[in-house]
Amino acid sequence: MSFLLRWLGLDAPLRDARLRPYRRFECAGAVAVHRERARRAMNDVLGATITRDDDDTLEGSVGLIDGERILVRFEAIGDDRTGVAIESVRPLGGTPRTRSPYVERLAEELEKNEM
Repeated sequence: MSFLLRWLGLDAPLRDARLRPYRRFECAGAVAVHRERARRAMNDVLGATITRDDDDTLEGSVGLIDGERILVRFEAIGDDRTGVAIESVRPLGGTPRTRSPYVERLAEELEKNEM
């Protein structure tokens, strides 16, 4: 049995397989306002193709080689604040990455004080 597990590559623990770069922060304003801002930023700043557009989640694909999926989740905090979580999902590679320039750039854009 151990030969079969080694042959399939299942004998090693998946230590780093679940590492995903992310950023979380809060913004003043309603969820709908920040969802629209995130949609525009994903299109205009990252050049992402929006693949999922729900009430509380946006998902987009960026990059051709070693591409990423960017997930943006929104949570209402009271009447006038929104919690934003941006997460990068990448294919497994040789070296896990804990940072994503796409996550950083989108967070920078959304944290601006303009509405």
